[in-house]
Amino acid sequence: MRLLACAVALGLSSVAFADASAPARSTLPIHSGKVGQAPVEVVFDYLKERIADERGLGEYRTLSIEQQGKGGEVPDQVSLRVEMKGLLDDAVAAQRYRLTMHFDEVWQIEHVQHSWQCRRGKPGWTQRPCP
Repeated sequence: MRLLACAVALGLSSVAFADASAPARSTLPIHSGKVGQAPVEVVFDYLKERIADERGLGEYRTLSIEQQGKGGEVPDQVSLRVEMKGLLDDAVAAQRYRLTMHFDEVWQIEHVQHSWQCRRGKPGWTQRPCP
């Protein structure tokens, strides 16, 4: 109550107070889905301009999306891996996105990691675009 009185005294008309029983989220989500969307739908909406053209296709041979839950009866955290292989690019063999999400009324993307597999140089994945 004292905190609310201080907020009113400072002229803060809308102040968000954290629920002590809820886990604290240190940052805002990167992208939020819509009510009723599955995690895969939210991820595709977020990545669609990066992985698809206006027809929903991209310049790759295969697109794979793998979702893994964190367990529990009603999982509220998932991780997804989106991988494009057979790219029509002289330098890049494949691209991969790894995303972590949590559910808070809608699925929200918390973290995204983008990596590349180059045709030349060291084998494996790199965090830097291929030269």
